[in-house]
Amino acid sequence: MRKRYRLHLRGHEQLDRWLVSYADYMTLIFALFVVLYSVAMVDKEKFRAVIEGVTQAFEARPLHGEGLLEREGPAIVPPGSAPDKMISDPSQVQAIALAPISGVPMAQQGEPLPTLDAELRKAMAPLLEAGLVDIQQDKEWLNIALDSALLFSSGSAFMGPNASPLLNSLSSILKPVDNYVRIRGYTDNQQIHNEIFSSNWALSAARAEAVLTTLIGQGIAPQRLAFEAYGEFSPFASNETEGGRAKNRQVVVAISRLRWVAPAAPTAPTVQVAQVEQTAPKADAQAIRVIALPGGGIRITTRQD
Repeated sequence: MRKRYRLHLRGHEQLDRWLVSYADYMTLIFALFVVLYSVAMVDKEKFRAVIEGVTQAFEARPLHGEGLLEREGPAIVPPGSAPDKMISDPSQVQAIALAPISGVPMAQQGEPLPTLDAELRKAMAPLLEAGLVDIQQDKEWLNIALDSALLFSSGSAFMGPNASPLLNSLSSILKPVDNYVRIRGYTDNQQIHNEIFSSNWALSAARAEAVLTTLIGQGIAPQRLAFEAYGEFSPFASNETEGGRAKNRQVVVAISRLRWVAPAAPTAPTVQVAQVEQTAPKADAQAIRVIALPGGGIRITTRQD
């Protein structure tokens, strides 16, 4: 009897579960009709204005109205003014992004590289035809690659007899302009080690410095110049053949598109006389002793005993 009563109650509970699903369904139907009603009551004028604004934004058409953002105001940059002409004082360009040469503002444009390229090709036409000089230009640099055999003896950084007329021709074009110049030395991978040069790196640095010193002696401002040494680590060709090794023994004179600007004369500083406090004299460097401790540390003392 009790078992039959339990089954009766369980079946009654399962028959009432459909009310939960029915209530959820009615709630969704109610929400649907509320949304449909709200859409039907939209103000057509406001809706049309929104659609027109979105369309104008995507089509980039000018707005016709008197809104605050639609009115014309004074231009930040005066019309017809070029960016290069707006910067007249080099000291005012500190915030400008820097160019490949460290510390040089990009606004300081030098002599155009195509102009220098044409002058150099005209002056060095015989050497270009013989393949002893190569001139290449990119966006930032005009590179004049000089065969080391024209300038130096094998394994040496002393100028040969052909170096003087070649560098005289080069300096006659570089001297009238203010472009920065970098002299870059390269070697092959044949190791060198003697009483003068400990490595190919030292040899490439000495050769680049020799060319730089010659250009300074011919009147080019030293502030425009710097030399770089690459040794055997930036080859132009394979070092497996004699021709490739000869091509890797180069001195490259790289002319930047940027120019050096002479700094303005400094103004005399105002000297203010103030009372100087007496300070204890600094300890003599020779009186300081550095003592190594057994545990690996050091101790500094001024005692001489």
